[in-house]
Amino acid sequence: MKSKSLILLCLSGLLVNGCSVLPLQTKIKENHFRFENFKRDIENDKEYVHLLCANHKPVGWTQPKQYPSGEHDLWVRAVTYRSHIPHSRKEAFAHIKVTLEPEKSYMLNREIRGDKIAMWIQEVDTGTCVSEVVTAQLERPLGWDYHQRVQQCRQGSI
Repeated sequence: MKSKSLILLCLSGLLVNGCSVLPLQTKIKENHFRFENFKRDIENDKEYVHLLCANHKPVGWTQPKQYPSGEHDLWVRAVTYRSHIPHSRKEAFAHIKVTLEPEKSYMLNREIRGDKIAMWIQEVDTGTCVSEVVTAQLERPLGWDYHQRVQQCRQGSI
């Protein structure tokens, strides 16, 4: 009987502490912008477009983050594949130069036609395109291109 009461007391304490972190902080810091990646994960078709770099090093998918506003030199990776189909993964890379304003939210977007992908940056609230549209070829990934990605990230601004 005591153990049941103790477990209920612990669970209610966790619930109260867990709710204390809500609502999540979404306010953008002064002189910063918020950046989101693109994800389309419907049934078997998977599409991800994300910043290739963080802290001038190659990274995988990241959650939305804030960065200092101004001119940026960004490297972007697009990945597409079909679940349960071997060797269906394709990648493309783009280099986008853009000026991003403070206190705004931006996201990557894309359009795929055949084996080509067009990628751009747009404002989240208005959908306005703020960068050039860069088109790249979707190709099967190479296993030996890590050093090239490191060099690209060192040249980028993020």
